Amino acid sequence: MKLNYKAELEKLVQKKKNEMPTIFSEAALAYIFATLEYTPHFLTAIAKQFDERTSLNPIISGKRSFRETLIHLLNFEGPNYTMVYPAFLLKNPLVYPIHAERDFDRLNLFADFKLDELLMAYCYERKKYLNFLKSLKKLDWNRKITESGKVREETIYLMARRTALHDFTHIQILNFQTNFLNNGQ
Repeated sequence: MKLNYKAELEKLVQKKKNEMPTIFSEAALAYIFATLEYTPHFLTAIAKQFDERTSLNPIISGKRSFRETLIHLLNFEGPNYTMVYPAFLLKNPLVYPIHAERDFDRLNLFADFKLDELLMAYCYERKKYLNFLKSLKKLDWNRKITESGKVREETIYLMARRTALHDFTHIQILNFQTNFLNNGQ
């Protein structure tokens, strides 16, 4: 693996975006669900390569550690509470532009979690999100979300797509990094 994997990553992400277009379809939804369901299994498998100490160290210098990646993914689940669920519960809610990394990270919710607790928390959050998404009817996917300060409206479908693409990107990054690490480069 090359240390600079960004070009290869961009190709993989673009292919995944083509599988999950911005226009709702049952086929795109199947890809979204497959990705969202795969992520906890992937993280559980890859976590076996780390212990409490090694999970704190960046896999590649200058990049996130496995622990930091887990916390990042947990923080990314935060917008479900501030955007996705209100879109289902309220008619065209106006939501605040709370950013998963900048804002949820400042809450320091996971500071004293051990590695296995982080992984378990992520798996529970994802299970709740999937239960919610699986309960949606076709019309529910197009429920609107208007974010304060933005012109473009989001939908529950677009938010699920965004989460799936985010997951996919981090899975690929972890694959590249652990392959690099395991090949002793």
